[in-house]
Amino acid sequence: MQHRLTWPLPLTLSCVLFIGSALFGSAQQPGGGRLTGDIVGGAALIFRAPQNPTVHQVGPGRPGTVGGGKTSGRGSKPAAPQSEQLLARGNAARKASKPQEAEEQYRLATRVAPTDARGFAGLGNVYVDQGRFKEAAESYQQAIKLNPDYQAAYLPLAFSLARLGNYDEAIPIYEKLRDKEPTNPEVFNNLGVAYNEKGRYKDAVVVTTRAIELLGDTGQAYTQGNQERNELLSYAYKNLGNAYNGLGQYEEAATALQRSTTIAPANAAAYFNLGLTLYNAKRYSEAIEAYQNVLKLRPSLPQAHYNLGLTFVAINDKKSAREQYEALKAINSDLAAQLEKLLK
Repeated sequence: MQHRLTWPLPLTLSCVLFIGSALFGSAQQPGGGRLTGDIVGGAALIFRAPQNPTVHQVGPGRPGTVGGGKTSGRGSKPAAPQSEQLLARGNAARKASKPQEAEEQYRLATRVAPTDARGFAGLGNVYVDQGRFKEAAESYQQAIKLNPDYQAAYLPLAFSLARLGNYDEAIPIYEKLRDKEPTNPEVFNNLGVAYNEKGRYKDAVVVTTRAIELLGDTGQAYTQGNQERNELLSYAYKNLGNAYNGLGQYEEAATALQRSTTIAPANAAAYFNLGLTLYNAKRYSEAIEAYQNVLKLRPSLPQAHYNLGLTFVAINDKKSAREQYEALKAINSDLAAQLEKLLK
C-alpha cells in the first residue's frame, strides 16, 4: 500500500547557513573560562544523492529518443516529446558530472512543461549536488506543489532544509518519512540531528538508536551513496552522544562518543565532543587525551587548543595550559586572550 505524504509545505526559506551544531552548552571552567561548543566537521547528517527523474517510455518498451527528430518508415516508433528529451539530456549531463549543462536542460524542461514536477526535481538534484541548498529546497518544494505524490522529492527536501538550519521545517517531513520508510537509517539519523538541534534530546536518543540498529553495528556492510557503513555509524554514535549530553547523562554520552571514535578514528568532531563530555563528567585526564587526539587530526583547530588549555587549568597544570596559549596566539588571538586571563 502506498502512503501519500501530504501536509502544507512552506514555500519561503530563511537564509540560515549550516555551519555545524552547538548541541549542548559550554561548561563553566573552575578558573572562570568556558569551553567552546561542538565544532564543524565529522558530519552528523547522512545523505544519499537523489536519483534522476524518470524519463517516460515512448512506444511499447522503447525509451524516448534523446537526440530529437522524427522517425519514419515501417515499424518506427514516435520520437519523444520535447520535455522527455530535455529530461533525458539533463539526466545524462548530471551522470557525466556536468552540472551547468544539467541545470540548463532541466530548466528548459520546466519551461516546456511547467506543470511537470520532474523538471523541478531535476533542478533540485543539481543544486543539492553543488551544496546550493536554498535553491534546492525551493525547487523540491515547487515539485511537491505540482505533484504531492512525487515521493522522490521529500527526502532531499528535508536534507536541504536541515542544511539550511531550518529544522522546524525539516522535522515534520522526516517524521512523515519515518512512518513511510521505517527501515531507512538516513531518515532516523537525520531526524535525530534535527531533534538535537531543537533540544528534543529524549526523542533524539530514540531515533538515533534506531538508526544505529538499521545501519547494523555487527551486521552486513552497509553503503549509503559514497559513504561507507562505518563512517555513517560514527556519525550516528556522535549524534547519540550529543543527545545524551543534552540530557546531562555524561557517562552514556561518553560511551557513545567513544564508540564513534573507535569506529572512525579520523572523526575529529567525535573526539572533540568526547572531550566536552569527559570534562562535564569531571574526567579531566581523559578529556585531555580526547583533545590531544583532536589536535593530531586538526593541529590548527583553535577551539581544541583553547578547551585543552582550560582542561589543564582545571587540574592546575598551568605550565601545559600556557603551551596551549602560545599555540593559540598565532591562530586565534581572541581565544588566546581569554585563556591568558586564567593563567595570571
